[in-house]
Amino acid sequence: MTAEQSPEPAEASPVDERLPFTSMMLLALQHALVMYAGVIVVPIVVGTALGLSAAEIANLVSTDLVLAGVGTLLQALGLWKFGIRMPLVVGAASSGIVPMVLIGQNQGLPTVYGSLLVAGVIWVLVAPYFSKLLRLFPAVVTGTVITLIGLTLIPVGVRLIAGSDPSDPDYGRLSHLALAGFTMASMVVFRRLFRGIAGQLSILLALVAGAIVGWSTGVGSLAHTGAGPIVGMMSPMHFGALQFHLPSILLFLVIVFVLMVEGAGQGLAVGEVVGKPVGPDDIARLLRVDGLMTALSGVFNGFVYTTFGQNIGLIALTRVRSRYPVALVGVLLLVLGIIQPVGRVAAAIPEPVIGAAAVVTFAALTVSGIRILSRVDFDRSSNLMLVMLSLGIGVIPAYAPRFYQQLPTMAEVFFKSGVATGTVLAVVLNLVFHARRRDRNTARIPAD
Repeated sequence: MTAEQSPEPAEASPVDERLPFTSMMLLALQHALVMYAGVIVVPIVVGTALGLSAAEIANLVSTDLVLAGVGTLLQALGLWKFGIRMPLVVGAASSGIVPMVLIGQNQGLPTVYGSLLVAGVIWVLVAPYFSKLLRLFPAVVTGTVITLIGLTLIPVGVRLIAGSDPSDPDYGRLSHLALAGFTMASMVVFRRLFRGIAGQLSILLALVAGAIVGWSTGVGSLAHTGAGPIVGMMSPMHFGALQFHLPSILLFLVIVFVLMVEGAGQGLAVGEVVGKPVGPDDIARLLRVDGLMTALSGVFNGFVYTTFGQNIGLIALTRVRSRYPVALVGVLLLVLGIIQPVGRVAAAIPEPVIGAAAVVTFAALTVSGIRILSRVDFDRSSNLMLVMLSLGIGVIPAYAPRFYQQLPTMAEVFFKSGVATGTVLAVVLNLVFHARRRDRNTARIPAD
């Protein structure tokens, strides 16, 4: 090859730009604050719904932060075939709450974590082939499923505010309703008054304000946050030896497929924001990380993990596209997870405050699904029928928890998850109506 034919060195991508350490630390802190509320809400909601002690919930928060930190480091820096090497963060998926609570209440936490291990391993194995499955999840299916997840989760937040037993004399206690209302109002005020990153932190700021008001008025307490070790983590398989239950595994696999669709979308979105093409291999590396962290959760008492999307908006806002500040976010999460008092303070946040944040967060998830559905052609009666049936049947367990109690146990476990029922129904109806049509809304991953 002659000198004229020698290729010019490729221009370095902004994703690989190395910034001054001080700037990277400030940017990392900003990213961590944006995602922090979303990370800690899931373990608190799950732990509270399952009746775990404050100490166990604190340990769940710590474990969650550590696993999220490891996942974020892998996505930002990459290791072998794991990690997209983009500025993406990883955290516990809110859509995993329903199966964890449902299976935990009926089968116990050992079954939850056995199911997570299997689902995570399958996630890693199918990641390279997932692009072939995307045709099963056109916009009409994905939008329906995400909307259904949000609608199913909102009652979880409501129960944290009002209580789970309507016959309890304290159900709907006015002080709890007032505290939740104050927390929601604070979100509005902070969002209206603040601009930029401060406005994006409105939920986290409202959580802090609500917690302070709750503690000062006797709702919740910080009395036990000083007890226990300063540094440490929950032991592996803390809740007992793993158990494997096929219907429970299938429930988590439904969530996994939905999260794979979302994860592929996050990968494509961040590629557009940072100006770097994303191909099938990149998506496979991204999905392998989510699957690996979910599999590790089966052993270390974690959750279903996914690549978060809210930080992509922060990248677009700041126009800083380097992946290294996000790698530092992973380090920050690891440190916060190992320092035990952080988890204990998070677990001490009053339930009405967490419930208010949960209602708003899950409503935002519902809106995300509605936005996807807004791209669907509802002049086609088949699309309308698909959404009507999937949503209508999928929300039944949320409104009538005992609706399926006469079914055999295995069937009841599956049908009690409205998300599982609605997702399977949406996929089947899409195949019935559109099997011979190429849906224009089908998600596609561009070739390299």
